Amino acid sequence: MQIEKKYYTVQDSETLKLMFQHIQESEVIAVDTETSGLNPRKNIIVGWSISGDEGVGFYIPTQVWNFDKGVLELQTIDGTSTETISKNLLKALIGKKLVFHNASFDVQFIKNYFGVDLLPDVWVDTGLLVHTVYEEGAFGFGNPFGLKSIAIMNQEALGLNVEEAANQEQIELKESIKKNGGSVTKESFEIYKADLGILSKYASADTDLTLRICNLYLGKLREEGLEKFFFEDEVMPIYREVTVPMEA
Repeated sequence: MQIEKKYYTVQDSETLKLMFQHIQESEVIAVDTETSGLNPRKNIIVGWSISGDEGVGFYIPTQVWNFDKGVLELQTIDGTSTETISKNLLKALIGKKLVFHNASFDVQFIKNYFGVDLLPDVWVDTGLLVHTVYEEGAFGFGNPFGLKSIAIMNQEALGLNVEEAANQEQIELKESIKKNGGSVTKESFEIYKADLGILSKYASADTDLTLRICNLYLGKLREEGLEKFFFEDEVMPIYREVTVPMEA
């Protein structure tokens, strides 16, 4: 069954209220960040997205590329910077069951940039969840534990034509970055130079996919009788308490 997608770019108070309401009403929330680079100590977050329901995504831009001036510019909603707004929204995520794909990357960025530590609330890392249930991951579909590869391997179960959508999104994103004079190499992928509408849709689609994969594989985890091993005995406790602090 195809679920209608509702993706929002948060740039006004009405959409902001919707996003806050979505956080309040959701128990399990997928989170993702878009950054200016890969170093959490020197690069910045240009925006971040959430999804607490399949088919729904919110992207709030904090810094948007000004094409005339050639600089990233801080965004505001009704006179308040979206960085300040983001800090308050991220604090509202504390106590929720948070889902990430490669949580270490996002929680380090969020802590360094916004001063909010979400590590204790990381409930599921979807890469680890897939690995626990299916050790080889999406072998033969690209990066075995990449979000898109896992989604393509499970696209029938997810009710999506992920392969087509992912290719289309990636092409659209890269073309937009290049059109705006940005770099799309592996070493320097200037995602923030994409048109905001395209970047927002791409970010929301990622959190939506993360949540769908989480829901699908939690069912498989239960079937295999691995819930206690994953949540209590080994996988997530070691990741939160050892792996992420060690990487940091």
